[in-house]
Amino acid sequence: MTDIEFSGRDFTALATRALVLYSLAEFQSGHATTISVNVEGTTFSVADNGRGHAVHRVICGQPYLPFIYTHLDYPFADAETSNAGEVQLQGIGMSLLNALCSELSVVVRKRTGTLRLMYRTGRLAYEERDEIANDSTGTSVAGTINPLLQSAPTDVEGIERWLRRIAAVHPTLTLQLNNRLLSTP
Repeated sequence: MTDIEFSGRDFTALATRALVLYSLAEFQSGHATTISVNVEGTTFSVADNGRGHAVHRVICGQPYLPFIYTHLDYPFADAETSNAGEVQLQGIGMSLLNALCSELSVVVRKRTGTLRLMYRTGRLAYEERDEIANDSTGTSVAGTINPLLQSAPTDVEGIERWLRRIAAVHPTLTLQLNNRLLSTP
């Protein structure tokens, strides 16, 4: 068992770890230098300064971001009116994460603008784009686990132990937890 005792119910810790691993992949590919994690109760957020999600990409005729966050809705149209295309495996993790949350927000910062998506109970509730230039890029994902799945607060100390192990393995990564610096290059 890992340092985080899930007892089958700490979905906040699971969601946080999954998002950190996505950001860590962005770091390992040379595109991010900082990962910021915030966890309180059953609410979490993970942000990195990587490239940001691909906002113009299309998969099976669907915009990439709504696709990966709602992939469990496949097929996306009535079989009589549309060819749904082949099943795509990318995004399954993000779709599962979205399904666990009562609310999930995704903010993608690109040099040319920002995309904000808000999901409520797994469904896209709000989308906003602006074309205001950003000095930095990256993705921020924040959410609240559905209270029917988890009512107890998450094990923040366990998350911190896990993050400190990541920091030890990646000394050039700047890692923050709840606005506290855990590591700096």
